[in-house]
Amino acid sequence: MYFFVYFLMSGIFLGAIYAIISLGIVIIYKSTKVFNFAQGHLLMVAALLGASLTQRFGLIGGFVLTVVGISVVGLLLERLTLRPLIGQPLIAALLMTIALGYLLEGGALILWGEGLYKYPALFPSTPFTISSITVSQEVAWAFVVVAVSFGVFVLFYQRTLLGKAMRATAEDHEVSQSMGIRVTNIFSVSWLIAALLAFVSSVFLGSLSGAHYLNSHLGLKAIPAVLVGGLDSIVGAIIGGMIVGLLESLVTGYLSAELGEVVPFIVLLVVLLVKPYGLFGLVRIERI
Repeated sequence: MYFFVYFLMSGIFLGAIYAIISLGIVIIYKSTKVFNFAQGHLLMVAALLGASLTQRFGLIGGFVLTVVGISVVGLLLERLTLRPLIGQPLIAALLMTIALGYLLEGGALILWGEGLYKYPALFPSTPFTISSITVSQEVAWAFVVVAVSFGVFVLFYQRTLLGKAMRATAEDHEVSQSMGIRVTNIFSVSWLIAALLAFVSSVFLGSLSGAHYLNSHLGLKAIPAVLVGGLDSIVGAIIGGMIVGLLESLVTGYLSAELGEVVPFIVLLVVLLVKPYGLFGLVRIERI
């Protein structure tokens, strides 16, 4: 029982990181119809920036500078590389996000090398105890952040003018422009939000394992989470991230680490065969 609870808590923590990464991918997709393969690389940059700047400027100052830095990176990526592709086939923008991922990873290797950068202690070491079950504060805070993020984004898309404008932009760029919506501004906002979500996930990742250029590979694990939940569903991003994190942790603990690395993609294969639009994705019927 002890090991099951331990693997369960590890899975929730890992799933929370996947869920936040997935949210960033869904935010950009809902606004631009572009699948952002570089979201994991934004996480990597945020983690390395956070580790470096907190060591030099302290926790608060370092995090403020990291938020500013990753926001600038996200806006520059959109403005310089993706905005010129407006009006081009979506495959061009998709391939551009893959190229951006390799560019960010190469830049991280040049600037930080292959070393592991430690984060300062962010969470109290004293765990919570609930009915004889011990829960670390990292897991508890990760769960809270995911729950709050879910509520905020649901309200954002349903109640705010900007959220409705982002949804309209995702449906049809030309119609949105005819209604007075500045599509280019919506693109910038979506990338800014995705960059900020990358920072949030980097805080938990950095506190768990430190910052390293290979952190970008977590973005690959988030792809099954996004597609299992549904590409255009915020609920799906959260639940898909938790499903992938829990399965990976339980399979790694009880079977093998190698199978744990593969199981998210096995789940993805099964879900796509049964429900191609994901568990919560919007089913679209297109007539040719």
